[in-house]
Amino acid sequence: MSARSSVDTNSRRLGLSPVTLAQCTFEQAFEMTARAGFTGIGLRYDQFERYLAQGGSVAEVKRWLDTYGLQIAEAAFLAEWQYHGGVPLVSRRQRSGGDDEEPARLRERLDAFLAHCEQFECANVTAVPALRESGDLDVAAEEFAALCDIAHPYGVRLCLEFMGTAPQISTLASGANLVRRAARNNGGLLIDTFLFHQGRSQLADLAAVPIASIFNVQLADALDKPREQLDMLADRVYPGTGAAHVQQIVDALVAKGYEGWWTVELFNPAYAKDDPLTVASTAAKTATALFRAEVRTTTGAAA
Repeated sequence: MSARSSVDTNSRRLGLSPVTLAQCTFEQAFEMTARAGFTGIGLRYDQFERYLAQGGSVAEVKRWLDTYGLQIAEAAFLAEWQYHGGVPLVSRRQRSGGDDEEPARLRERLDAFLAHCEQFECANVTAVPALRESGDLDVAAEEFAALCDIAHPYGVRLCLEFMGTAPQISTLASGANLVRRAARNNGGLLIDTFLFHQGRSQLADLAAVPIASIFNVQLADALDKPREQLDMLADRVYPGTGAAHVQQIVDALVAKGYEGWWTVELFNPAYAKDDPLTVASTAAKTATALFRAEVRTTTGAAA
C-alpha cells in the first residue's frame, strides 16, 4: 500500500489537493496521492466532516498518513471572514443567512476545524478574502489579524489566498499589503499560480514580498482563454501545460529561497472522468518537471 511511483518528488515538498481526484473516495485519494509519488496531501474539511459522519475517525486518518507516508500539507478553507467581524465560514464560500451562521456557532465550528488541524500537525490553513464585498482595508486587516490570533494557540498559520476575481484582494500586491497591515507572525500568503495568472499579478511584485511571508504555494496552469472568462473551478490544467507563467513563478520563488509545500490543485471536470492514478501521476510528473534546470533554461520570458 505504501509503494510509490518512480517520480522523484523528494527534492521538493510536493503535495496534491484531493479536489484533483474528484472521482475518488476520501480514503482512495490518500492511496492515489502516495502511489503517484507525492509526500503531502491537502485536507478538504467538508470531505473530512462527511467521512466522520459516516463513522470515520481521526485515528484512522492518522493510520493512513503513516501507511502511505504522507503529511497534511494544507487544510481548506476559511471564507467570508472579511467584513464579517473576522468570524469565518468553514469550507463554504457564501453565507445563506441560516441559524448555523450565528457567530457563536461559527466560532464553535472554527475551533473544531483548528483543533483537527492541530491533531494532524497541519500548519497551513487557507483563508479566502471577500469575493463580493468591498470595504475599509484597515477593517479587513484587523479582522485578518483577529483570525490569526484565534489560530495561533493551535499552531496554525493562516495563508491568505488572493483571488483573481475578488474586488479588493485579487493580486499578489494587494494580498501582501493586507498581510503587512495585519502584522501577525502566523499570517502570510498563499500563492496559487492559476489565480496569480487570472488576477494579472506581476512577477516583479514577488521581489517586494519577504520570503518569510510566503507560507504556501499551489500549482495549477490555466486554459488558454481570456482571463476574465477563466473559471477557477473548471479551467485548471496540469502545471506547465497551459497559458499561465507557472515556470517563471516557480523559478522566482526558488530563487527567493522558498522551501515550503508546493501543492497541485486542479479543479477540472474532465480529469474527474480519467483514471485517478493517471491523473495523480501526471500531476506529479508535470510538477516535478518545473524544478528541473533543463526545463527552466528553455522557458521563454514572462509577460
